[in-house]
Order: sequence, then structure tokens, then C-alpha cells
Amino acid sequence: MKKQNWFMSHFEVANAILIALVSLTTAFSVWRTNVVGSNAADESRVGLIDAVKNQALDNENYRKLYEEAGFSYQFAVKEAEVISLEASSDAGAKSRARNIRQYLLPNMQLLGQPLATDEKYRKADGTFDLEQRFSDLKNDGEAIPDPAASFAHADLLFSEQRWLVVGSILLALSLFWLTLAEMSERLRAIQFVVGLATYLFGMAWFLGVEFVFFLLQRGA
Repeated sequence: MKKQNWFMSHFEVANAILIALVSLTTAFSVWRTNVVGSNAADESRVGLIDAVKNQALDNENYRKLYEEAGFSYQFAVKEAEVISLEASSDAGAKSRARNIRQYLLPNMQLLGQPLATDEKYRKADGTFDLEQRFSDLKNDGEAIPDPAASFAHADLLFSEQRWLVVGSILLALSLFWLTLAEMSERLRAIQFVVGLATYLFGMAWFLGVEFVFFLLQRGA
């Protein structure tokens, strides 16, 4: 009887220590899961902001491109008119052409530059290469990170959070079985073993998820 009391007292102490350890581990796992979820939300927010910035920058580039294209078109039309007047045999037409070329065309060309002045934006048929100009505007503008990278990282973190929740549930179940072992005497040994096994499996699951997603984030 004395031996049984000694065993039971030590068993209760060990079980109480294990319950405290599991409680701390469960609290940490819940905290870690929330941190991962918060980081995922932050990454998703960054991706959304970058997407809005990219769209705003594209809109501004389109506005500038069409503004330049409008002035360049007017310049091209007026330049064609000047060439036609210069080819005329009428002295008045030639005089008018000289005035337009000297005073009006430079101002119109200035408004439409560089689309109207840079030869690389002129196609073989004389039209303007708007695609090339838009590409140059994007390359010369502010460098904004690609939102796809942030969204991909957010998806990875949300996925990690879901798997960590499973580990937290396993740890909570182990705490449940160990608490039952403290209350029941008849099935104490079985409940203790189930609780300990669930705890070890939950810890292995939690650490495994962290390790796998650590490798995935390094490779991303």
C-alpha cells in the first residue's frame, strides 16, 4: 500500500508538471499561429497597396502618352501642311510655310516631345510607336514591387497558419487527456499515455510544419 501511495504521488506530480508544460506549449503554438496569420494579412495588404500603386502609375503613363500623342499628331499634320505649302509655286504659300516652320512647328514639337522629336518612336510608315513610348515611360518611372510576389507570400503564410492550427488542436487535445488523467483513477494510466502520445505527436506536427514552410519560404 505504501508503494502504491508513493507511485501515485509521484505520478500526480509528473502529470501536473506535464500539464503545465503542455499548457505553455499550447499557449506558444496559439501565439505563433496568430503571428503567422498577422504576417500573412500584412503581406496581403502590401500586395494590395502595390497593386493600386501600379495601376495608378499605369493610368498616369497612359494619360501622359495620349497627351504626347495628341500634340505629336497635331505636329505631324501641321508639318505635312508645311511640306505641301513649300512645294507650291505660290509665293504667299511659301511665305506662310516659312513662318509656320520657324515659329509654330518648334512650339508644337516641344509640346509633343519626345514622341514627336525622337526618331526611335517613328515607324517606317511615319506613324508613332506608342507601345515603345509606353514601355519607356514604365521603365523610367518609379520602381514599384510586383504585387504578385506579396500575394504569393501571403498565400504561403495563410497555408502555414492553417496547418499550425491543426498542431494547436492536437496540443489542446493532449491537455484534455492529461487533465482527465488527473481526475480519474481507474483509467489514469491509459489517459496519461494517450495525452502524452498526443502531445508528442502535436509537437512533432508543429515543428514539422514550421520546418517545411521555412524551406518553402527560403525557396520562394
